[in-house]
Amino acid sequence: MPDWMRGLWRRLSIETEDGQRDTKTQVFYLQTSLCFGDLRIPGDRPDIDHSSFLSLTQAEALSLSQQQGFAGVVQFEWGNPHRCQWVRQIDYQPSQPVRDIGWLYWQDDLLIEDGIDQVYREEWQKVDDGQGDYTALVLAADLSSPGATWQASLVIAGDYFVYSQNRSFPLPPNGSLTDCLTHAPAQEKQQDYLNCEISFGRCRSGRVPWEIQRSTIPWREGSALWSIKDLAIDLEKQRVLQTVDRGDTSKNQQEIREWKIWEWGTGDAFQG
Repeated sequence: MPDWMRGLWRRLSIETEDGQRDTKTQVFYLQTSLCFGDLRIPGDRPDIDHSSFLSLTQAEALSLSQQQGFAGVVQFEWGNPHRCQWVRQIDYQPSQPVRDIGWLYWQDDLLIEDGIDQVYREEWQKVDDGQGDYTALVLAADLSSPGATWQASLVIAGDYFVYSQNRSFPLPPNGSLTDCLTHAPAQEKQQDYLNCEISFGRCRSGRVPWEIQRSTIPWREGSALWSIKDLAIDLEKQRVLQTVDRGDTSKNQQEIREWKIWEWGTGDAFQG
């Protein structure tokens, strides 16, 4: 992975095969040496002040289904242009048969991405290089299996993070999330379809520590991703243990989530 690719990027535009050019979607892409997180929120997403999926109107639910976000690992090949494939382990939308793969090259100070399996052209601008401080954590369904499906991931570059939390079940493949919602048999099923979190924020420089600033779950914005006091860092075993309240306060039930450290930077983001 080249040094220039690591850090936080924002997309300035995308032009698709039909000639449409989008400059309104908010896109945040964060790359470490191994992993990436990507969040894409349409510019016309309405303001939503509810605090649960069940409170959404049908129009609001459909608007959320237009969002995109994914996390996974990158396969990079040097060349002129460079060839890059993004292997998604978590995807807000249903999986597709085409690869997420493109050619990368510089045009002045912008990084251009041209699709290989799909026709598109994206313009990217570097926001922050992370000053060499990169961290990647992965929560897998079965830590004993190297190929286990990711339950969640966290990537950090300097003061920025992208957190991704998968659904508890796979979506039907090849369609769109809008299709899933349209054919959902009940509102509760719509909630299950939408309950995939991709959040972007600041570790230290937000209004609160670990502030979520943009998210596929709108009511998460402005809140803290987690509390440092709930984390125990075990560098010897290359893991971070997180104490999570299951929500049943009457029984005081808690669980421990074991995050595998794939990459560890300075650890400054985890200092209280």
